[in-house]
Amino acid sequence: MSIRWPIGESIRLNLTLIVSGLWISIICLSSPLYAQKFEFDGRCQKQSIDFIKIRNLIVIPVFINNKGPYNFLLDTGVAQMIITDTTFLSALNCGKCKTIKVQGYSMSDEIEAVLTRNITVKVGKSTIKNMPTAIFKTDIFDLSSYLGMKIHGILGYYFFSSFLVKVNYTACKITIYNPDTKVKRKGTKIPIEIINAKPYFMAEMNIPTQGKSSVELLIDNGSSHPLMMESINNQPFPLPDTTISANLGVGINGQIRGKMGRISTMQIGNFPFENILSGFPIFNSQRSELEGETRNGSLGADVLKHFLVTFDYSHNALYLKKTSNYKNKFNHDMSGIEIYAKQDKQEHFFISRIEPDSPAEQAGLETDDEIISLNFQKTQTYTLTELTEMFSDEDGKQVIIEVKRKDKNYVTLLKLKKRI
Repeated sequence: MSIRWPIGESIRLNLTLIVSGLWISIICLSSPLYAQKFEFDGRCQKQSIDFIKIRNLIVIPVFINNKGPYNFLLDTGVAQMIITDTTFLSALNCGKCKTIKVQGYSMSDEIEAVLTRNITVKVGKSTIKNMPTAIFKTDIFDLSSYLGMKIHGILGYYFFSSFLVKVNYTACKITIYNPDTKVKRKGTKIPIEIINAKPYFMAEMNIPTQGKSSVELLIDNGSSHPLMMESINNQPFPLPDTTISANLGVGINGQIRGKMGRISTMQIGNFPFENILSGFPIFNSQRSELEGETRNGSLGADVLKHFLVTFDYSHNALYLKKTSNYKNKFNHDMSGIEIYAKQDKQEHFFISRIEPDSPAEQAGLETDDEIISLNFQKTQTYTLTELTEMFSDEDGKQVIIEVKRKDKNYVTLLKLKKRI
């Protein structure tokens, strides 16, 4: 069976963009499944859950069929639950499950996935039975390497539609409320529309060649980027004057290429932003056809983290309250290095890609180099997020970097450079 199920364009991303727009449409599922909800145990009406924040992304503990906890990304850009850990195929006894071929709009090859509803999911004190789930037969995204910790899957629509969900990026805590509970919504109300199980809203943006315009954006907190602008009037989104070529991520068929640049101004409700970093993927008109929605782009977690964010799907609303992060600037990687992590007895960091004509290339660094130390401090003392921030820190900053290449160590001076 071959179904053209739209899949997210970007999974592995460079130092500032990790997960962008991963989604599977629920067009193949019957409408009664929309009624499925997570339900609190007993008389519980609210609960706070700590999460791990990695490169702006939210990782929460999830129990599946009374086993776990497993690490799942919490992502508004996903409909069904997605399991990326292939060991679940045998653990869940999926022999009688339906196998489909998944195809993304930017891919040439199809990837097999198993569909099942024989899964009970527990998050904190809430449970959902018969969760619609797609389990990939190949771990094509390798999220664990690119986030520096074991990631088992992604949870989306069914979680957000079940609760009032408040996300505190500063405290790394989400609080979920029974939607029938009377809770004061803090912040400015932004109307949203749920289309194919994903939230959209309208923003004002200064578009090159067109001036101030209204744009429709997918709210994608499973993407660490600030913005990803794709099209307008079914044509490629106009590029700013200054851009650089970039690897914007990895989909099923490989790297997603495009440009990186900045949008001069954007307004969300009464919140203005300036010089927002944005990706501009190579235009592909098939996306709208497959997704069924002619969005202009997506808003990622690097913007959302400026706020205390409350998702209220049941009332088609998003609430934003400014935090101390609101004035933080949108920094871009200044090294040209993409990093992934491997774990055995300790964590090891490797260079997966180097941007042409970047400071990293000029410093003589190469793909597959293992980063041993930065400024004579062993990399094992850093987290993946801290390494990311170090390479986006300050224009002109010099970093002494030691790498291992074919069992030999090399030391070089890397000078960061603001490129956009």
